[in-house]
Amino acid sequence: MDRRHFLASGTALLALSARAQPIDDTPARKLARIAISSSSYRANYEGRFNVATAMPKLSHRSLPAYARERFGVTKVELWDQQFGPAGHSFAECRAIRAAADAAGVQVISVEVEDMPRIDAADADDRAQAVAEGKVWLDKARVLGCTSMRFNVNRSRGEINRDAAIAVLRQMADHGGKLGIIVLLENHGGATSTIPSLISLVKAVNHPFVRAEPDWGAWSPPGDRYEAMKSAMAVAHIVSAKGLVFDPESYVHTSFDATRLVRDAEATGFKGVYSIELYNNPAPADTDRAIASYIRTITAALA
Repeated sequence: MDRRHFLASGTALLALSARAQPIDDTPARKLARIAISSSSYRANYEGRFNVATAMPKLSHRSLPAYARERFGVTKVELWDQQFGPAGHSFAECRAIRAAADAAGVQVISVEVEDMPRIDAADADDRAQAVAEGKVWLDKARVLGCTSMRFNVNRSRGEINRDAAIAVLRQMADHGGKLGIIVLLENHGGATSTIPSLISLVKAVNHPFVRAEPDWGAWSPPGDRYEAMKSAMAVAHIVSAKGLVFDPESYVHTSFDATRLVRDAEATGFKGVYSIELYNNPAPADTDRAIASYIRTITAALA
């Protein structure tokens, strides 16, 4: 870690003294099943999502230590849109891994947006998608991830299903060699609904292709709770999306997260709930919203 990033990390941690104490009354075994997605703190990062007044200033190098010191959380999920000026080079991935290791934190996954269409009709475009997917999976290994999320496409209309299945299988073959699971999410396009997400995962039929069901991206028809429960059969981790929080109590109000956790646990799910705050407007205090959501989720765990 270079001196500039070391100082930035130190500044972030010093800011803790002005905030509430870490969640130290939650059992470690429960906190071990919580991750924090970097996109929750997009306002605190350099780049197009930055809000000048948002404090502390964070990066992928400093977020792991912040998550550990602030919340007692030892897992983070990164978003590819936040790698910052250094980009997502292998050298930067190694630096992030070193910082995470030093904090005793694991980068469990990266959410990848910048990829060619996995269901492209053109064979050369599909080959490019496979090649870029493999490079991302190689970077995931450097980061210490056990999974990496990709979008098939983000457009409406027909999906080239056979093409998507073929590309995903090739990516998963590579992921299998590295011990990294390829994740799909209900994030628009080919997997915009939970039924379409489940259907595609099952059609690929590969042990290294699973799902990351997103609570907040649920779309009708159907019932949010039944849909999310049905997705647990193919889930590896959960994107525990948080939307609207009460401005006074910071209790989440958009849907019943407690019920979602209890339903997931009832299916035998033992994976990670990755907290991601992504709403406009964002909560006035991101830390308070995340702390509240951690308490909500962990209280529903056995």
